[in-house]
Amino acid sequence: MPLTPDVRLSYMDWLPLASTAAGAVIALSGTLLVDLRRERDVRSRDREVDSWRNSIDFALALDSAHSLLRDVAQTGAAAADLHQAAGRALVEARLYQARERLLMSGTPDLVTAGEAAFRRLIGIRDVIRAGATVPSNEYHDAYHRYAEAIWSFRMMVRRHFGHQTMRPQHFDLTNWSGREDCDDCATPQQHQVI
Repeated sequence: MPLTPDVRLSYMDWLPLASTAAGAVIALSGTLLVDLRRERDVRSRDREVDSWRNSIDFALALDSAHSLLRDVAQTGAAAADLHQAAGRALVEARLYQARERLLMSGTPDLVTAGEAAFRRLIGIRDVIRAGATVPSNEYHDAYHRYAEAIWSFRMMVRRHFGHQTMRPQHFDLTNWSGREDCDDCATPQQHQVI
């Protein structure tokens, strides 16, 4: 059955409206896709910023805990007091909180390097609890293992965030442990037990 001119005109009246609606749907879809992509980029950038901050906070907490542990080692306190003071040093430095944030936000490489530095600092805590003083062989052995681990963590953070890594020679060191360049380790007579 052929269409009458009135019916054809009626279809033609709907054609611009349908085209406009289709164009609006396409434009709206494009806008939504752009907004979703922008939101995803912002979330990704925010996660990177959080990871960066958490890595720095962790390194600063390690440094603070190490300083507090050195203070404990120089007090000459009794063994029971050393044990408690060395444990308190890590709490006061807020090391456990910083470690948790790194564990939750870091990539596997960052967490692995951070955990190695944390465990080396625990090694310092343990020798101090056992009565080691700063000039002792026990302290220096633990310290140089820690120094190597914290520098490895720093370089992992730099690499992860796209910064160029450095070598020990940039700091006039032979290696990251600093053992070969340590004045105390260079003079073994200072470490003799009397």
